[in-house]
Amino acid sequence: MTIRPRLSPTIDRFLAGTFFGPFMVCLAAFTAAYLLGDIFDRFDTLVHHGGLGLLGLEYFALKIPLIVTQLLPIACLAGVLLGFALLNRTGEVLACQQLGISRVEMIIPVLLVSVLISGFQFALSETIVPAATREAKYLFEVELKGRELKGVFANTHIWIRVRDGFLSADSYIHKKNQAPELRGITLYRLGPDYGLTNIFHADSADWNGHGWDPHGVNRYQLSGAGTVSSSEPPGFFINITPADLGLLRLEPEEFNVWELSRYIRGLRKKGLDPGGYLVDLGLKYAMPLSCVIMVALGIALSLDPLPRHLSLGRSFGLAIMIGFGYWIATGLTSSLGHSGTLPAWFAAWSPDFLFTMLAGGIFLFGEER
Repeated sequence: MTIRPRLSPTIDRFLAGTFFGPFMVCLAAFTAAYLLGDIFDRFDTLVHHGGLGLLGLEYFALKIPLIVTQLLPIACLAGVLLGFALLNRTGEVLACQQLGISRVEMIIPVLLVSVLISGFQFALSETIVPAATREAKYLFEVELKGRELKGVFANTHIWIRVRDGFLSADSYIHKKNQAPELRGITLYRLGPDYGLTNIFHADSADWNGHGWDPHGVNRYQLSGAGTVSSSEPPGFFINITPADLGLLRLEPEEFNVWELSRYIRGLRKKGLDPGGYLVDLGLKYAMPLSCVIMVALGIALSLDPLPRHLSLGRSFGLAIMIGFGYWIATGLTSSLGHSGTLPAWFAAWSPDFLFTMLAGGIFLFGEER
């Protein structure tokens, strides 16, 4: 195999355009399908709360940046498979090979475009997506459904207005099949004159379905003279529910890398286990790279001798199957990482490693043939 220093700019642009055009069409189609499915999924709620007007349109518009970042990898794969299927259909791939253009030379301009797409995905996830996702969540839960926002998430702490005072918590954890849990709780009780009278501190509190069961409670009582005394804690009552805290618990997509890193450092300084947030931090780097990996896999499949005669429909179906497989692998390893079964770095990066090896294996197998 002989590789020239570079192809002509015309062929570079032609091959890049062959991928980029179908990629944009697939991204638009997948985004529209995702939005349509989301609308039908929330249709009853939208009708019940009158969200079929401008408020509903604003909500779904704010969700588009997040949807786009989630669909970019599969759109890259579909764009490559469809673009090269068109080239194979007209015999242009064969013509390039007869001109002495190797497969490596053909993939370089397409991979360069995928690198730009990967950079765009990372930039979008770091700038627009966190703010838009938070605003969409606020619109849906507060303005549309009319729920009361009882607290805020500020400076890595959760602050909540409760009966006769305020509550601060270091973290709120709500995993599937597990009871919701608050960690690092400080409850400030106010008197009739709004003066601070008592401070309660609890290591954690578990939701039992009706209320919170605290663990490691200490009480500090403040007198009018400004003295502080420790006493046996009476009943520790918090008039909030997990539904109220659900508005305050930020999902990974609502953080950028800097905010999530700072939050993890804050949890560690307090002696708390960041747990699944380490997996989420790794995914913020691994997911943009998946665009390049999907393009490499699509090229390896398209330029291999066996699937050259795949129809456009089969190419599209193959893209859906591989993309679905990638999301299953990512969801499985992420769940195992969040539960602590797998190391955080392995849970975040193993799908990328697996599909990179798959793309490399298919490409090298084609070279041998």
